[in-house]
Amino acid sequence: MPGRNFADISFREGVILANLNPTEEQQRTTAVELLGRDPRTPFTVKTFCPDGSPQVLLADPVFKEDGIWKPFPAFLWLVCPRLKALVANLEQQGQVREYSQRLKLDEAFRENFMNGQKEVAELRVSLAQKIYPGELPEHIREILAETTVAGSRDFNGVKCLHSHLAQELAFHNNPIGATVLTQIKNCSEKDHCGTMRARRSEP
Repeated sequence: MPGRNFADISFREGVILANLNPTEEQQRTTAVELLGRDPRTPFTVKTFCPDGSPQVLLADPVFKEDGIWKPFPAFLWLVCPRLKALVANLEQQGQVREYSQRLKLDEAFRENFMNGQKEVAELRVSLAQKIYPGELPEHIREILAETTVAGSRDFNGVKCLHSHLAQELAFHNNPIGATVLTQIKNCSEKDHCGTMRARRSEP
């Protein structure tokens, strides 16, 4: 079962946070708890697990810190505890290396992958242009346009399966993420993903 596609909920300091309804405020609180830290950038809950808890977050691809605008290419965050744990197991089994090899050897797989990365890059640049006040600086545009969803300049290096799965869940255009999803299966209503992190931290 795919993640539930509620209307995207965006959380932006000084714009929406002051006017959140109780449901939106709970979604933000849960998203931050699942992320495990207070994010440096505004974000949108892009997809939800079937139990209604945040699954993938989409962060702003540019943000201002200490008066300086910075690019943020790894802008898709997988926050579902179940999926994160299962993907971590795959990484420990050496599947990052296996997918990197497949990109080098499987021409059709690589072509599909590159098409998805191009779409993500175009989205990042488009979002950044809407956020940045004025013309987007060339060094920021270059980083957003010429890196993978995981923020790597090496398109043969997979780097992080979590990012590729997040892209597949959010946009359905990442063959690495799609293959990972067939291995671990998407969440179901019985998984109660939003409470898994709390349960794991209990004594």
